[in-house]
Amino acid sequence: MKYNRNEYFRYTFEEPCDATFRLIKQSVGNAEVELSKKGVCKIIDISPHGLKMFSELFISIDQLHHVELNFTLDTNPISMVGEFVWSHRKAFGHEYGVKLVGDSESERMIIGELKNRRRKELELKR
Repeated sequence: MKYNRNEYFRYTFEEPCDATFRLIKQSVGNAEVELSKKGVCKIIDISPHGLKMFSELFISIDQLHHVELNFTLDTNPISMVGEFVWSHRKAFGHEYGVKLVGDSESERMIIGELKNRRRKELELKR
């Protein structure tokens, strides 16, 4: 799987966006999907297909590949599932690249929310 970090549309937040996540543990057979407790993170940048997040917690992305993210870009809460692609150690935590697994509707919702957020940011600067 090739990860395109230089995607055509990527919005970098001036102030990182608060979010929560839960790790999805792999299920075997017909067993239910098991989720971890909620953790907090910050979204540094986002596109319709992926995001970069920061967390103080270490996540072993070799063993836990999937994550459920919950965040609000403007007014509507968004819940999406993603796959960890990369991780980097930072001074006070870790940055993770997440490829979002969504459909065209969720992509449109992210774009719409980002447009509304940016309009409000520009109005406040005037």
